[in-house]
Amino acid sequence: MGRVRRATGTLTFTDLLRHPGRLIEQFTQAARPRAEADVAALAAGEAREVSAFARDGRRFRPGSLILDPAAGSPVVWQPFRVLGGTGEGVALNAPFHVHGAGPVAGPGSGAVDKALFRLLSLQAADRYWELAVPTADVALVRAALRGDGAGR
Repeated sequence: MGRVRRATGTLTFTDLLRHPGRLIEQFTQAARPRAEADVAALAAGEAREVSAFARDGRRFRPGSLILDPAAGSPVVWQPFRVLGGTGEGVALNAPFHVHGAGPVAGPGSGAVDKALFRLLSLQAADRYWELAVPTADVALVRAALRGDGAGR
């Protein structure tokens, strides 16, 4: 798989240098049209990358979710490594049951920006996940978990 486009709420340092106003948009409704376009792109079969912290015991591990409706595993959590790069991806296996999205709280939550992220709690086929994702990308992640991509 080639380079995957980042979702609206997933901003890198370089993104912020190029478009500093996007950080402010995360606190307002200004990002909503781009977030809705991400959901439509997913429905059309396009992949997106979403910043995500996965709770691992008493801490949150940084990484990203790769949402690719055309892949054999359409939802994959990709951990970041300390010295850069990414670790081996972990597929989230369907069926999914999302328990809800709420404020980031609990063990390890100090590592996550509570103003920009929401905590998604979900049961996958093989394990329970707590994922902190950008607020602007919650609808996109929910669409991916429902299997709203092309050919699904």
